[in-house]
Amino acid sequence: MDRYKFEDSISAYIDNELTLTERQEFEDYIEKNPDAKSLLEDIVNNMGLIKGLPKVKASSSFMSKLLEKVEFEKNKPSVKVINKPSNTFFGFTPLYASIMSVLIVSFITVGYTLWSENMNRPNQLPNFNGNITANPNIDSPNNNINNDQKFVSTTIDSADTTNNKRTKVNLDGKVNFVKKQR
Repeated sequence: MDRYKFEDSISAYIDNELTLTERQEFEDYIEKNPDAKSLLEDIVNNMGLIKGLPKVKASSSFMSKLLEKVEFEKNKPSVKVINKPSNTFFGFTPLYASIMSVLIVSFITVGYTLWSENMNRPNQLPNFNGNITANPNIDSPNNNINNDQKFVSTTIDSADTTNNKRTKVNLDGKVNFVKKQR
């Protein structure tokens, strides 16, 4: 017998409704499990305490008054809910609608202010098209620029790290190790 079957059989055991084999199985389970035995004793004690309580006497008109109240509640007209128009704007009460409108106007104002500053800001670097000396807006310390000067061009990119050409260096006789094997 498992715990669930035991708990289902407690009432039948107390009322002496179990068969002989079920009763024997129930009592074997009680002997093996002290928690089950204490649970059965607690239930039997509670039933004894309840039986010992004094009886409550009701007045002779109790049942007739109770039936009258039941009939009154059953026949009582139900209160109909009347949907009156509510003072809401798009589902918001006037207070929340005003707060929401202030927040939206503030958001639009701040967004427009930030966006217009970015759109009206002049470029930090001038746009050069053509000869660099022909632009009169350049303030350079030396206006004597030689246009005939050539820049140095290289065929090898010094920043190119894809070519890793390693050469083997012969260090024999130049480096002495602590435990050199001969």
